[in-house]
Amino acid sequence: MKSMLIHNIGTLVTGDLRKPLSSAQALYVEEGRFTEVGTSRTDADVIINANGLMVAPGLIDGHVHPTIGDFSAAQNATSWVTHYLHGGVTRMVSAGELHYPGLPFDKPDPELYKGLARLTKNCFDRERPSGVKIDAGTLLLTPGLKEADFDEMAALGSKCVKFIFYPYGKIPGEDEQYVRWARERGLVVKIHSGGVSRSGVSVPAGAELILRLKPDIVGHINGGPIPMALRDMDRVVEESACWLEVVYAGNVKAALHVTQKVLERGALERLCLGTDTPSGTGITPRGMLRTMALLASLGGVGPEEAICLATGNVARAHRLESGSIEPGRPADLIIAGKIQGSQARDELDVLRIGDLLGISMVVIDGRIVVRERSLQTPPPEKKAFIEKEEGERK
Repeated sequence: MKSMLIHNIGTLVTGDLRKPLSSAQALYVEEGRFTEVGTSRTDADVIINANGLMVAPGLIDGHVHPTIGDFSAAQNATSWVTHYLHGGVTRMVSAGELHYPGLPFDKPDPELYKGLARLTKNCFDRERPSGVKIDAGTLLLTPGLKEADFDEMAALGSKCVKFIFYPYGKIPGEDEQYVRWARERGLVVKIHSGGVSRSGVSVPAGAELILRLKPDIVGHINGGPIPMALRDMDRVVEESACWLEVVYAGNVKAALHVTQKVLERGALERLCLGTDTPSGTGITPRGMLRTMALLASLGGVGPEEAICLATGNVARAHRLESGSIEPGRPADLIIAGKIQGSQARDELDVLRIGDLLGISMVVIDGRIVVRERSLQTPPPEKKAFIEKEEGERK
């Protein structure tokens, strides 16, 4: 695989909330992974001049609902994954492949849900639309699952299981047993929180249920699309250690409320982002960018921290390799800056005032997948450019 040098970096965001900014002005990549953060190298197979722009990890959308490749049945939309790539998203995590037309939500079947997870996982492992990494194969939890079913999901390579259509309390202790079985196999447990979903079949989940089950991630705590009561949200923040997922498709006021509560407790490391799309909210290529801007402009979060919530924190919540710029990590990144006409002082101030970042380039596993500029954001005032590619002389 090609080596890559990215130099003349203006601002480098690491994705690590503990140290979100780096003074490094150059990155070196080999075999699709970062090998040097800050380097004196001057040559590589591919050389990118960042032209003083910001470099940050590729965004990770922690809550998507994929179905068939680059097609979304939720909105009968094609190329949605590619559109999200142009919104800076280099990786997505499935919160359940539940938009297949005709899926019988009202008659949950363990074999059907296992088969659905297996089908989608195998397909996305073989075919990555536009190079975007999609962690599919999330098992929808339903009564009647056996411990061997969790073995099967772990062997498949699935990363997550989810409560959404589960009839809590129907079989005493079964739901808590599912959490234990998942944890023993390293599977992340996510729960649909708040009110009923677009399907009309999901079960509302508030503080009492969440505190009893203790899932790893409280999915769309600000609503998917309807949030739990604010008093319940406060209890989840105060009485649990769960990851708290804020999504674009939820309630904006609730998003700001939970963010303020987290900041008051000094627990920003528990917050992660997603879009909860495709859904009734639609296809939102800028969803992650807009949520970052919301929290940085109105939520009291620093702009570099907002980027970490959309990158490193999502990766930590879902136990992914991606999400940070450090040696050994996959070389997934965006190069972005201030859009012409923005009143922002610089690329971090862009988010601070609630503006949209302009994306110039996107790299996945050390390979350029968006050149010159995004097709989903206006171009930044200046663009990164390629100085050399393999086969050319410097």
